[in-house]
Amino acid sequence: MKRRYLLGGVLALGVSRSFAQTIVPNAQALSGSRFLAGDVEYLLADVMAPPLYVLGDQAPAYFERSRIALQALLSSRVDVEDALPPTRWGVKPVIVKVAGAEETLQETLTRAGAVRVTPQTENHDFIRRLLALEQEARTGKTGLWALQDYRIFDADKAYGAVGAYNLIEGTVLRAEKHGSRFYLNFGEDFREDFTAGAASRLYTRWLKSGVDLAAFDGANIRVRGFVEAINGPSIDLKHPLQIERLD
Repeated sequence: MKRRYLLGGVLALGVSRSFAQTIVPNAQALSGSRFLAGDVEYLLADVMAPPLYVLGDQAPAYFERSRIALQALLSSRVDVEDALPPTRWGVKPVIVKVAGAEETLQETLTRAGAVRVTPQTENHDFIRRLLALEQEARTGKTGLWALQDYRIFDADKAYGAVGAYNLIEGTVLRAEKHGSRFYLNFGEDFREDFTAGAASRLYTRWLKSGVDLAAFDGANIRVRGFVEAINGPSIDLKHPLQIERLD
């Protein structure tokens, strides 16, 4: 059966810290970051497992091991907290903890290399914690980080990353605003070289909160996101923590 690759197109809102709802341990893991409880589908906010919905019949690398890792955590009672509004498909992004535990499922799975970080919420401290755990897992080649499928691409080889969520590293040649978008260009030819860009309204909002994309001019950075072929390989920035400064 063919499946569509879906990325949750949700707006980043604040994450409260009260866990009011409890899901009994009959939840079914659909992937390493999605599960079903009753007739409601949930998505772990700020992380992404090898995707459930893909083009074609073959599951992505590490899909089943990631799903099993989440299922093991769901064998206990878990507390669920809404993180973002439901997606247009009715999936609820959530923060989840095993009842009585201090660590979220997101943190446990990131440490195990079962998921990658996908910044979505406004809880930047939480996302930075996940990024630190991801770095440890990646350094130790833990879980999916041991596989070539989840390697980090150099910006000058970003064409190989098109069509999936990937991490790309390189030096920003120019950081500049053109029309309704702000661009981080990694090469001389913006029609061919890797580019990361954000809508001007997001650039302005981030600037007011202390994140200036112009400050990445000449910087060595890591960018994460879904890579599309639009005037060369490109990532549409939706969250400031999609960018990590490496220097």
